[in-house]
Amino acid sequence: MNSDPYAQFENLDDPYVAQYAHTAHQRTLAAFVDDATVAMTDDMLAQIQNDKQIPFCQEHRARMYHHFQSADYSKGVYRVCTAASFRSGLPDWDILFAVEAFDEVLGDDVYLNHVTHCTLAPTRALLELSSGGGDAAYTLEFDLAEKRIVEGGFHFPQGKNLIAWRDENSVWVCPAWHEGQLTHSAYPREVWMLERGHGMDEAIPVLQADVDDMLVAACRYLDPQGRDLDVIEVAHDFYRKTYYWVDEDIQAHALKLPDTCDLIGYLGGQLLVWLKSDWQRANQRYSSGSLLAVKLHKGELGQASVLFAPDAHSVLESVETTRQFVVMHVLNNVQSELRAQQFKQGAWHEANVPPLPKGTIELVDQPYGGDVVYVAISDFTTPLTLLCVDFALQDVAVLRKQPKQFDAKSMLTQQLWANSADGTAIPYFHVGTPSERPVPTIVYVYGGFAVAELPHYLGLLGRHWLSLGYAFVVANVRGGGEFGPAWHQAAILKNKHKSVEDLLAVVHDVHARGLSTTEQTGLQGGSNGGLMVLAAMVDEPDSVGAVVAEVPLADMLRYPHLSSGASWLAEFGDPHSEDEDMQRALYDLSPYHRIAHQRTYPATLLTTSLSDDRVHPAHAFKTYARLQQLEQASWLYCPEDGGHTGNTTQEELADETAVIMTFFAKQLAN
Repeated sequence: MNSDPYAQFENLDDPYVAQYAHTAHQRTLAAFVDDATVAMTDDMLAQIQNDKQIPFCQEHRARMYHHFQSADYSKGVYRVCTAASFRSGLPDWDILFAVEAFDEVLGDDVYLNHVTHCTLAPTRALLELSSGGGDAAYTLEFDLAEKRIVEGGFHFPQGKNLIAWRDENSVWVCPAWHEGQLTHSAYPREVWMLERGHGMDEAIPVLQADVDDMLVAACRYLDPQGRDLDVIEVAHDFYRKTYYWVDEDIQAHALKLPDTCDLIGYLGGQLLVWLKSDWQRANQRYSSGSLLAVKLHKGELGQASVLFAPDAHSVLESVETTRQFVVMHVLNNVQSELRAQQFKQGAWHEANVPPLPKGTIELVDQPYGGDVVYVAISDFTTPLTLLCVDFALQDVAVLRKQPKQFDAKSMLTQQLWANSADGTAIPYFHVGTPSERPVPTIVYVYGGFAVAELPHYLGLLGRHWLSLGYAFVVANVRGGGEFGPAWHQAAILKNKHKSVEDLLAVVHDVHARGLSTTEQTGLQGGSNGGLMVLAAMVDEPDSVGAVVAEVPLADMLRYPHLSSGASWLAEFGDPHSEDEDMQRALYDLSPYHRIAHQRTYPATLLTTSLSDDRVHPAHAFKTYARLQQLEQASWLYCPEDGGHTGNTTQEELADETAVIMTFFAKQLAN
């Protein structure tokens, strides 16, 4: 029996829960929406909808495809132009479909999650359309040339399905539209191959994972230098996987790879393998964090070549493949650089990288069959620049520059270091105008799942926070991916508390340097970051003046039973483990359970959405209800749509951002 007094919030079908969320949301709007907030919202929306914003596209066969939202198209349209017109700066856009048209088709309020083009027949695409912007989506096959849904095409019911093109006339289907198809993590556990014109009753079953595994996925790697490869991934948890090669008879064979690696590409008949732990193979040891190219022949692994090996400062962040190059985004002390290896004449060679502007690199697109990579570069105070980098020609073309949203001439970005409780040095970035006095400061954190928090243009925050003379901090705490697998693994399971200790160390260092004060410091984080800021708040409520926890985890004793929570056991641990130390660690981490009568907590704003099917809204609801019970200063922002990732309208994005900025200003700057 669940003794939780707020267990009712776990049932989103209960009308009381929706009404509670609505009432709390209206209370928040009443507190933080005034004439100034409305003006801020309007200004933010104008910035978001500025027609000079960079349209980030997918390129297929010299045509650029783009999901475009505007004042006229709140849910967006999918449009296309020629690559030549895009590069000229005068794109000849043609609208292929409006997202809102599918509301009537599906009888639901849907948003566009993804468009997956069939690479070798790119006018055929699979559309993922989700109810309310959540993860679960309907799949429809769409003919982009004819601008219509394909009659009798690849169409699937709503679910957290994973559908991938195999070729123009077949798809890999990992279904998740009824309970029997799901793992305990609420993701697919079956792999099927479905040919055009056939129903699922005629599909070929290929593999079924255990219900205790996290999920399965299947894809086809297209190798411009050789034979294409079908691969199935069985994720046992977030960090352990078994990969399978699928032969011509649609039979799956396990590959003898370490279960802690990530398979991230296939080029020249070689698997690109990213190691997350050391791999001893014959007489050769490969270090954790390395990128290998491993020859593959009929499912058997051959010679391995090292394309990247980490050191104390440099780690691999992301990888892209072209026709003959492997392009690697590397972090050196959390600073971006690009490296490349070329496969020619049967061997790997280090390749030159054309000179690029300084800043954080993001690999945003790679058109199949060529050696071009689209790269976006920015930093906290420099708007994005979109570049086309041709590795074969060693040429860089500037395609677009994002408009400047604030004057940063007087602002300074510093990388500083704090000492955590165990003596580990923790880096953080501080952005703001130098001041002789402490100023209101937002400290942002994520700190989980090996995700690195990097300098990106602050845009709206720069315009409505930094421009007021205030400051912003990004804490690169353990649990993230800033320094490779070891940095992440140092703060998982029983050691997850180290992420929180690192965050508080950064806060203390900011105060010790005179950059801000307790009353002027706010914490902000989303999802895992929401857990971090709430945990820091209950650990040291007197160290900060305000907290914003967006779509947070908070109930760490119930999280495996809520939405996709069971998929995170490898990160946080199992609250039902027989290991008493593990149980204690999760209780000590759980903000919801540690909110105490005798403490006064800083003003807290929690955000979620009723359509979040990844981190259950009950985490935010319960925490808010508990804080309200104790008459603590707390508010809940909860629209109906947006899912976990904010997949909603531009208007709602501006509304929520303006409320958060107003909240911080009222709590920290008054």
